[in-house]
Amino acid sequence: MTNVLIFNPLGLENGRGGEISAIELASGLQEFYNIMLMDTNIFIGKKLLSKETINKKLKGLKKIGRVKFVTLTIFNKNFNFPYPWDLFKLYKLIKRNEIIYLSYSDIKQSLIFMFFSLLHRKGKFIIGYRKPLHSDKLFSLYNLKYRISLLFLSFFKRNIYHHALSENAKKYLENFYNPKKIIHIIHGIKLNKFTSAESKKEPENKLKFVYIGFLDDVHKGVAVLLKAIEIFLEECEKAQVIFEFCGMGPLKSAVKELEQRFPEDLQFNGYIDNEKIARYYNQNDVFLFSSRVEPFPRAIMEALASKLIIISSKTIGSVELLKGRNFAFFIDDLNPRAIKEKISEVYDIWLENPQKIKELQEAARKFVVQNYSMAQEINMFKELIEKISK
Repeated sequence: MTNVLIFNPLGLENGRGGEISAIELASGLQEFYNIMLMDTNIFIGKKLLSKETINKKLKGLKKIGRVKFVTLTIFNKNFNFPYPWDLFKLYKLIKRNEIIYLSYSDIKQSLIFMFFSLLHRKGKFIIGYRKPLHSDKLFSLYNLKYRISLLFLSFFKRNIYHHALSENAKKYLENFYNPKKIIHIIHGIKLNKFTSAESKKEPENKLKFVYIGFLDDVHKGVAVLLKAIEIFLEECEKAQVIFEFCGMGPLKSAVKELEQRFPEDLQFNGYIDNEKIARYYNQNDVFLFSSRVEPFPRAIMEALASKLIIISSKTIGSVELLKGRNFAFFIDDLNPRAIKEKISEVYDIWLENPQKIKELQEAARKFVVQNYSMAQEINMFKELIEKISK
């Protein structure tokens, strides 16, 4: 049986999309291969997953350890450097595996694996790109950093493959790598965690909107979203709506302030454990997505699986996922007035034709079941592993 190492660049307890994807990929592939899962001791902010939750998600698979980094803070910037002994242990582990999958993190970690790929010539290395690969701003440090990184990694060709989450990412990577070694594998989710296909939302006398995610404006556009909701509630005083927020971040106090102003119309739930988040999707009708940059939004897929209509900003990922879908309402420009108008548009449909809302919700669920299940992602990874193993 083929030995496969899955390496996550951060500690699994971080609990963000990349960590959950690594856990689900490892647990899904263990039926077919000898899976080894490894992470690091690098943490960003609050730990969102407990060890008990991680073990439950792994379904019997044991994490084999982690690569330890020392962190130095210089001018409020963190710099991580691996301990030499841990690098030696990592290399010994890599030598035991035919397939090594790593999520792209930074040039430093990638260089470590590229160097090991030169020593372990029989191994096949797959780099998964789960971060946005470029910014919409033509001249930006973000673009410069990633282009230099990708150009440098393009010198390593012999046994390196590249996993793109979206067709857009695949096309972008083709500027740097051999297209035959770039594989688009969908980003799937475990559908049974959310509403079953047969279940129906209970009829409500209010239309319920929900935001679930990190509460910041730089990446998630939450300040703009809060202003849009404020405008809507001021202009539509008797609207039959509820807005829910689930998450944590620097704009937590701004959400709580708006809740105090509109206690009947807005509810802040704070951070919700990943194991319990499905209930908050399922009790709502419309999902609010205001991100400025997103490669392929897992939260939108979870919302679709829970039969939610989507009001969405136009990111690379959201457009590829939702373009042409009648259950998706795109915000033309990320400003408060434009978001408010989309909220009003969906609200007016609900007032005039509640059955239409139910039909859109059913279509949303059907779409994600047919196209983005975790089972489909696992099968696509199996096909890739079998192909490159030969």
